[in-house]
Amino acid sequence: MKGSANYVIGSIAALLLAVWMVACTAVQEQPKPAAPALAQQPAAPAIQEGAKAPTKQESSKTETKAAKTKAVEVEGVISSVGQRTITFQLERKGKVREEVVGVDDKTNIEKDGSKVKLGQLQETDKALINYEPDAYTPASAIKVVGKGEIKKVGGDD
Repeated sequence: MKGSANYVIGSIAALLLAVWMVACTAVQEQPKPAAPALAQQPAAPAIQEGAKAPTKQESSKTETKAAKTKAVEVEGVISSVGQRTITFQLERKGKVREEVVGVDDKTNIEKDGSKVKLGQLQETDKALINYEPDAYTPASAIKVVGKGEIKKVGGDD
C-alpha cells in the first residue's frame, strides 16, 4: 500500500513539474517600448571645409526621419478661427472632413497678396494650408485663395 501511494504522489509531482516547465517556456518576453522620438530634431550642422562628410548610414537615418514627417498642402474652407488654431473643411473620398491645425508666430499667413495676422482670417475663406497632418506642429503656411462654402461634415454614412 505504501508503495502505490508513493507511486501516485511521484506521478503527480512529475506531472506538475512538466506542466510548470511547459508554462515557463511558453511565456514570451514583451519587447520594451522604444523611447519617444523628439518632435523636432536639431538641424544638421553644415559641412565645413576639411570636415568629414556624413556616412551613407548617417545620411539614410536623416532621410528616414525627414520622410516620416512630410508636410502636405491641402485646399480647404476655413470653418472656424481660434486664438492659436484654425479649423478647416476638406473633401476626402467623397466626404467632407474637418481638421484643426495650430498657428504660431512662424506661420506665414497671406491674404490678398499681403501678409496678415490670424485674426484677419474669416469663416468661408478658401485657403491653401501647408502642414504636417500626423505631427503636432503648427502650419507652416496659410494662403487665402478665395471664398468657399461651409458644408455639412461627414457626408452620407
